[in-house]
Amino acid sequence: MLTFVQKLAAMVMLLALPSSMSAPSQTQSPPPSNVYDLIIIGSGMSGLGAAKRAKELGVAKILILEARDRFGGRTITQPLNITLPPNAPAPAAIDLGAAWIHRISGARGFNPMAKVANESGSGYVTTSEAGLSFDPKGVEDTDLWDSTLQDMLDRWEVYYEKYLDGNPKDSDSLLTVYNQFIQSASWSTLQKAALLQGLTTEIAMDYAADLSQLSGPWSQSDQNWGNGPDALPLRGYSALISYLAANKTIWTNYVVDVIDYSNPALVNVSGRILKGPGTGAKFTLQAKGVINTMPLGYLQAQLAPATPILFKPALATNQSAAIKAMGMALLNKVVMVWPNSSWWSGIVTKPWLTMRNSTSLGSFSEYYNLAATGVKLPVLICFNAGSFAKGVESMSDAVTVSSALGPLRRLLPAGKTIPPPVQTIVTRWASDPWTYGSYSYNKVGVSSNTRQKAFAPLGTQKRVGFAGEHTHLLFPATAHGAYLSGIAEAERLAPLVM
Repeated sequence: MLTFVQKLAAMVMLLALPSSMSAPSQTQSPPPSNVYDLIIIGSGMSGLGAAKRAKELGVAKILILEARDRFGGRTITQPLNITLPPNAPAPAAIDLGAAWIHRISGARGFNPMAKVANESGSGYVTTSEAGLSFDPKGVEDTDLWDSTLQDMLDRWEVYYEKYLDGNPKDSDSLLTVYNQFIQSASWSTLQKAALLQGLTTEIAMDYAADLSQLSGPWSQSDQNWGNGPDALPLRGYSALISYLAANKTIWTNYVVDVIDYSNPALVNVSGRILKGPGTGAKFTLQAKGVINTMPLGYLQAQLAPATPILFKPALATNQSAAIKAMGMALLNKVVMVWPNSSWWSGIVTKPWLTMRNSTSLGSFSEYYNLAATGVKLPVLICFNAGSFAKGVESMSDAVTVSSALGPLRRLLPAGKTIPPPVQTIVTRWASDPWTYGSYSYNKVGVSSNTRQKAFAPLGTQKRVGFAGEHTHLLFPATAHGAYLSGIAEAERLAPLVM
C-alpha cells in the first residue's frame, strides 16, 4: 500500500483535502477599479478569523487570497485508510498540522478554538498529559529516574527564574543557561542526564527548536490560555476551518507577489494565478485595507533577496531585520496507523510515550497514543523537532517509518513483532513552499520587542497589517493565537475601511 507522501510530490507536504475543503479559483480578476474594503492574504486560522470579525463589524467587500489549492494553512486533516466501528467516537482522520486546542479554559474563559469547535458542531475531547517513559533498552523507567527528573526540573525552574531576574543577555541561548546551571553545583551523572532529557522533552520539543537555538531570556515568554486541560477537535481542525470559511469569498491558487502601499488611500495587491483557469495570468487588485497572514518562514524567504519585492515601499531596515531575527520552528510527525491497537494496548496504556535514546537525545523518542485518548484511534504518532525534524526531511518514508518503529520494538517481549502499519504519513513542513516550517519561536538574539517591531502596520495610514501566530505577543505558535491576531487586526482596520 502506498504511503501518503509517496502519493504526492516529494518536496511538498499534503496539499489536497476532501472536496468540502476546496474553494474554486476565479477565472478572471476584476479590473483595478473594483476596490475591495479588505483583502486578506492567506486562508488559515488568522485569515478566516479576520474575515469573520470584519464581517461582524460591517465590512462589506472582503476577499481572501490563498496561494494553495486548498484553504486552512497549517491546519490540515487527512482521512485514514481504516474502517472504524459505527459507534466510534471520532472519524478516521488525523491532523497533520495544528492538532491540539491548548488549555481549553481558565481565567480568560473558554479557549477561542474550543468555542469555534462547539459552534461548528465538531466539539472536542479533553486529553491527559499522562505518560510513560522507557530507558534505551525498552525497560520502563524506575522510580529513581522519575523522582530525579522531577527534582531536577524543579531545581531548574528556580535557577531559571533567578537567571531572568538577573541581567540576561539577548545573545544567550537556552543551552548557555543550561551549561551555567550544570556548572553551578556538583551534579551526579544521573541528575545531569535527567535534566537534559527533561529540557529536551518539555521545552525543545514543545517549541520545536534545539536548546542551542532557543533564546535564553525570551524563548518561554509566551503564556498559556488558562490552566484547563488540552483538547482535540473531534473531527479535526479542518471541521473548524470549513465552518469559518463558509460564506466567505476565497480565491485559491492566487499568489501575492507585491503589496504596494505607497498610495495613502488604497493598497495595490498584485500577483499571479498558479493553477486552473487563467494559469500564469497576472492580477492586480485594490483595497482600502490589507491583512497579510503569510507565515513567518514564507515572509523570511521573501525578504531574503538583496532587493525584496514583496513590499513597496520596501520595509524599513529595522522592521525587516526584526522579521529575519525571529525563528521558524520545525515539528514533523510520523503517523502510523493500524486496524486496531491490540499489539500495544497492554504495553502503552497512556497518551504520551517517551523512548529515551542514548545516542541522539530527542530523536525518534516522543510518541502520542491516540488509542488512549477520547478519539480512540489506532494511531501512534512519533514527533521529531528542531534539527532532528530537519534531518527527517531528507530521509525516505521507508527509512523514517522504520526509525519510528525501531524504539517501539524494544517494548515487545522476545519473539513478538510489530505488525506492519496499514498506513503511514510523514510530514515535511520545512519543505512546504508556503510555510518553510511549522510555527514561530523566539530565537537567540531577539529582544523583548522584536515581535512588535517586526509586525508594525505599514503606510502613513497603516492600511497594511499583519496577522498570524507569529504576530501574537501572548500566544504565538498556537491556533488560538493565530485566530486572535486576525480578529485584532480586523478590529483595528474596520474603522479605516468602512
